[in-house]
Amino acid sequence: MLIANMAISDLLFPIILFPVRLVDLQVGSWLIGGNLGQALCKLHFFGTYISSLVSVESLVLITEDRFGAIVVPLHSPLITSKQCPFFIVATWIIAMAVHSPYLAVSKLVEYPGGMRCTSQWRGTFGANGNRNFVLVVAIVFFYTPFVLLAILYSVILIKLKRQAHPGEASANAEEQRTRRIRNVLKMAIAINVVFSFAGYHCPVRG
Repeated sequence: MLIANMAISDLLFPIILFPVRLVDLQVGSWLIGGNLGQALCKLHFFGTYISSLVSVESLVLITEDRFGAIVVPLHSPLITSKQCPFFIVATWIIAMAVHSPYLAVSKLVEYPGGMRCTSQWRGTFGANGNRNFVLVVAIVFFYTPFVLLAILYSVILIKLKRQAHPGEASANAEEQRTRRIRNVLKMAIAINVVFSFAGYHCPVRG
């Protein structure tokens, strides 16, 4: 369920972002005006960034679940099947709460060349509003999770490499161990991709 949640959030990102970017490249301005245009402008920024944050949160939960299953398999699961729906809903609530300022700063502005959807932090939260917001979000939801996941996956890899297997089933056990290590490495690569992607799309406009 957590992987499906991350897949949905990953899919939501291009659905929201790409049409707007394509129109901007082809036309050079926002096409829809009035109240509907203002609402779509706000949802454009808001939806884009919450989808990225949900992906990061889901990746953290998936890693914690794998950490518990591999490193402490005899203990109760860190995330049970009954708790999964709660955690999934929580990822979206947290993401929406964190990026709710975009509902206030995102505005449709009329320029000589047409309408533009922009984020105007200075007029809403002051001159340093955007900088402070980006700094807090980057530390709490980018750098901290990155360090946490790097530590967890390092421990998982060490645990897998140290596992001993009976001699009679050494070939089969070694194959299973290799497969598990490969899966862990794939997830570690996914971490770098997701966080690089999230860092690249970190809001910087004022």
